[in-house]
Amino acid sequence: MNNIFKILSVFVFCVVLASCSKTKDPDVTPLRDYATQYADDLDSIDQYIDTHYLTYDTEYNVSFDTLLPTSGHSSIRTENVAYHLSDTTVVQNGINYKVYFIKFREGDILNGKRPTQVDSVNVSYRGIKIYNKTKNDQFDISQSPTWFKLQEVISGWSHIIPNFHTGTYTPGTGGNPTTFNNFGAGVMFLPSALAYYNNSAGTIPAYTPIAFSFKLYELHYRDHDADGILSKDERTLDPTISPLIRWKENPAANLDYHYDAAFDGVYDVPFLDTDGDGIPNMYDTDDDGDHYTTKSETVKAAGDINATATLGHYPFNPTATEPKGIPARTGTLGNYIYDYTSPTRLRKHLDPNWNPSN
Repeated sequence: MNNIFKILSVFVFCVVLASCSKTKDPDVTPLRDYATQYADDLDSIDQYIDTHYLTYDTEYNVSFDTLLPTSGHSSIRTENVAYHLSDTTVVQNGINYKVYFIKFREGDILNGKRPTQVDSVNVSYRGIKIYNKTKNDQFDISQSPTWFKLQEVISGWSHIIPNFHTGTYTPGTGGNPTTFNNFGAGVMFLPSALAYYNNSAGTIPAYTPIAFSFKLYELHYRDHDADGILSKDERTLDPTISPLIRWKENPAANLDYHYDAAFDGVYDVPFLDTDGDGIPNMYDTDDDGDHYTTKSETVKAAGDINATATLGHYPFNPTATEPKGIPARTGTLGNYIYDYTSPTRLRKHLDPNWNPSN
């Protein structure tokens, strides 16, 4: 079965089911109480962590095995030399889910990139089912990197993958493969509600907790409305805070344009919508509602194009080679003051009083 199918989000399954007849579908079981199911899942995951050990090679390819007196290993929980088992809280469905994860390596913090929940990632991975304290089955593996949009995969991925950074790589030449270095690598243990819950997926039964080992090689910051400004820069609810700090804000899966920014299971914080037209900036081609496209308002002045700064459009924020970001303008005609760098500046494409006509 195609790898991509196996980690698609429950949302995709729901769309398919909604388009079918109302006759009973054998792939869907009745909805259980989230709190009750979470208790069962956490018990299974805890038992698994205490009765198994894992090993990995120099490329962070992971194997899981049952812990025996003759194993010569520590359990996943008690191993504290090769790695450390951590946990984080993910709020979904009104439940505070405890999610265990292992960070073998975070990735290249200085030179790598960190995804937000609206970006695409290039990963290799292995997935296993967690049934009880002694049994597990591999249900999927992709040893070659595969691209996924984090908005379209199971929610556990969108909460854990952004804890990591990409590394660096050298493109293959002369028939040699691309080599990756210092990439993020880890393991996540997911309760069923952060995976497929009451949907069966391939060989995964409903209400099955699962685990993934993964390696984050590369990412693409997405531009959903193709206006030249990355979506990570258009979803920020506070312009003084980097969107990469706010990666945890969980966008609603049903595209009602709200975040669960408080992690309380309620999607009550709207996406950034500068002109209040009901279309978030991330999906709006005219962010300030002045009837000029965002893309047309970020075109560089001719005098700002030189040997190093050659982009036809100002970047959202200054960079080493593009020292001027999208400008702000204050003052009056003939006495305008331009600001290209202040984090809180009112950039041209968000200022309805400044457009290509004036």
